[in-house]
Amino acid sequence: MIRSHLFSTLCLYVFIFTVASSNAALIDRGSGLIYDSDQDLTWTQDAGMSGMLNWNEATAWAENLVFGSVGGWRLPTTTQFDDPTCSGDVRSAGVYMLFFEHRLDCTGGEMELLTALHDPFNNPIFIDVNRTRYWTNTPYRDGIDPCIYYPDYDVPCNMANDTGIRTGFYWQWGFTDFDGHNGPAFKTTLRGTNDRYAWAVHDGDVGAPFLPGDINFDGQVNIADYLLLTQFVLGVRFTPTATELNAGDMNGNGQLDVGDLVIHSRTIMGQI
Repeated sequence: MIRSHLFSTLCLYVFIFTVASSNAALIDRGSGLIYDSDQDLTWTQDAGMSGMLNWNEATAWAENLVFGSVGGWRLPTTTQFDDPTCSGDVRSAGVYMLFFEHRLDCTGGEMELLTALHDPFNNPIFIDVNRTRYWTNTPYRDGIDPCIYYPDYDVPCNMANDTGIRTGFYWQWGFTDFDGHNGPAFKTTLRGTNDRYAWAVHDGDVGAPFLPGDINFDGQVNIADYLLLTQFVLGVRFTPTATELNAGDMNGNGQLDVGDLVIHSRTIMGQI
């Protein structure tokens, strides 16, 4: 009976939910925090606060960062050389050709999608986005020496590029220009001992003011939130993010269930 009623409610408010749903965007939460609702991530507003660091230093800096009274930061993730979202693969010439892979206009990683949707280099919501490349937390080819697969590997490991040191490289992202030649945004690889900037990112909307029941984060609790909560309870929507779970867990039991729906509906009707 309850499940049937929930499905009826779901159908009744589909149109309302469609109209009321908020568009994905960058939201300035204040205190130097920018929420990326496309990826459910929070970026520091200042993209240059790390200074130039090698990869180990950058990783430690992000993991130990406490900003806006929030810990748990990290470097952004990215994909490997075979990311199908990239538009091209341009390898530099020279003895290190094996490692300097360039992938253009990608959208598979976190900084890549941020670039494609919001162009942070030219977006005034961010501060000090540098022209140089930024570290990701992703090792090149998962840290495995690609030459062990030769001759199946797609770039031959010949004497000219066989330095004997084939690990310790990491992916990095440039928000504009292909190596300063006015090209598209790109990612490439670099030995971790080199210095680059780091941009800290955090999972979820850590700067959001907490309003119980506001699951779509539009600043109010209404039928659109109830419909979204119903979808989560019925399992007809993907698993809620951490921030959606916190906002929808009205009874405080750590999960979204019928009890939350009851409390939510009473909140909308002004009974709580």
